[in-house]
Amino acid sequence: MFSKPIFKQSVKTNWRLWAIITIVASIILSGFIIGYDAAGYASIASAAEGTAFSSLLSSMDSLLGNLENFYKLIALILGIVYVVFTANNLVVNEVDSGSMAYTLSTPIKRRSVIFTKSLYMISSVLLMYVIVSLAGLGASQLQYNNVTGYPITDDVEAAAEPLDQSKRYLSERLYLIEDNEQAMRDAAAARDMDLEAYSIYLTEVINDHSYEETAKIITDEREDIYEEDDDIEDEDIKITTEDLMKDPQMILESNDALTAGAKVKGISVNEYQQFVNNEVKSLRSKENKKVEESEEGQEDTQPAFRVTEENAGLLLQTVIESSANALNMNSNQVEDNLTLTKDPAALEAAIEATGLQEEQIITMTHNTMVSSARAVDQALEFDRETYFWLSIGLFSLILAISSISFFTSTLFNRTGVALAVGGGIPFAFFLLTMVQQLMDDTPAILEYLTLTTLFDTDAILASGEFGWGLIALGIIAFGLYTAANIIFTKKDLPL
Repeated sequence: MFSKPIFKQSVKTNWRLWAIITIVASIILSGFIIGYDAAGYASIASAAEGTAFSSLLSSMDSLLGNLENFYKLIALILGIVYVVFTANNLVVNEVDSGSMAYTLSTPIKRRSVIFTKSLYMISSVLLMYVIVSLAGLGASQLQYNNVTGYPITDDVEAAAEPLDQSKRYLSERLYLIEDNEQAMRDAAAARDMDLEAYSIYLTEVINDHSYEETAKIITDEREDIYEEDDDIEDEDIKITTEDLMKDPQMILESNDALTAGAKVKGISVNEYQQFVNNEVKSLRSKENKKVEESEEGQEDTQPAFRVTEENAGLLLQTVIESSANALNMNSNQVEDNLTLTKDPAALEAAIEATGLQEEQIITMTHNTMVSSARAVDQALEFDRETYFWLSIGLFSLILAISSISFFTSTLFNRTGVALAVGGGIPFAFFLLTMVQQLMDDTPAILEYLTLTTLFDTDAILASGEFGWGLIALGIIAFGLYTAANIIFTKKDLPL
């Protein structure tokens, strides 16, 4: 049924529009990735909270979340433009202009013509989004090194020069920064932290990386053990970083895991084994302390006023404002540079305003700076599986929309009518999507009026349930392409 001449003719007629849309989409996606400012977008999203734009900006606290607007709006409209015009050029335009009569006067059968044009439509959309997705992968890897390794953050960039190491090499060996005083100073300044806070941050990151690598090794070993056990789910086999933080004892049971963890920390296996043992003892000590406190009540040595999750935000804001008054500065300046709260005059004012001890204020300041830095690191992480499903979802959506345009192109004999219907329906989907993105509260019925609802980016980003939506898009595409082939094969054409 496939006709090589028809396929070549379809490529020759439509390649320019395909190339333009593919290049534009690749450039825009790469721009979204390269221009992503984790700290900046977090501030913008926070400032926009409660406004009409909050739904658009709420996902920008992560690199992949920032791409949601590309997938739901920009990529959607670019895809609609391509499939609407291409579908019309492939069928109804040839019928309306009379060129289809010449095509069908050749020995090529009608069903071969429409099947080949369908195949071109599907394959061109697939190739387009394969290229666009690869462009996004390349941009993220070149900019952040986060596709195949750990993200290159500002402190790594700053420390690379005094250490005379490449940024990618250093991102895998952060312990090198700890061993160089100048690198520590430059790295701390790059993250707007003092040496004390940055040292805490760097230690946490290195430890987390070591847990991450050991978790991979332990998971691989468990997969080998339970390979033939069909009763155990993948989720039960997989060991995460969080699992090891709760139970580091598992690392001690694997020599390969100990070796991998030691490599990340830049120490010997014996030293890493001792580190893990200390972690185990520390966890047990904390658990015992909690039990004792719950049984005996608070000890007399505890501060009169404690910092909790509930009051930490209010206390921090009080510390910032009192520090700003003591230093004759704007509170925004202190908030942007929390090291100012450790100034003697600022500390004295903060102690008086909050009733906290000096050590508590410094600890709270350190925790805030470390948490902010860790949030930026987390925002730059790249989950390949999530990105894969975003790309598959986008392809499925555009393929389903292309089936609508292709179906109308075979249903009608006039270009104007086919374009109005085959382009009007997808464009209506786009408008409804914009309304949903811009408005926090939209009527529930709108979700049932657009195919874009089946491409649930929120569920994909949250690792929720999204598979049925993609299956539905595939069924729609298959049904309409099949119907288009049947209609074109059997209908009377004005030739």
